Amino acid sequence: MNAVPGRPSTPGKRFLSRREVALLFDVSAHTIYRWTREGRLPYVMTPGGRRRYPREEIDRLAATWLQVHRGGEREPSRP
Repeated sequence: MNAVPGRPSTPGKRFLSRREVALLFDVSAHTIYRWTREGRLPYVMTPGGRRRYPREEIDRLAATWLQVHRGGEREPSRP
């Protein structure tokens, strides 16, 4: 597995928190929340009502995201 700056590095961890996913995509935790509501990211709910994101699927999505967005400047936020 390639190391990515800001990537959570806990080996064997099957699920990620919203903050960890935000670090992978280099976006805010609120953006992850919004993407989840829009159905863009897979997640499971914990018994305590928190969302957790499956690491393998998020890693695949993040790899694609970084390939597309790493080449140019970061797009400005939209209001």
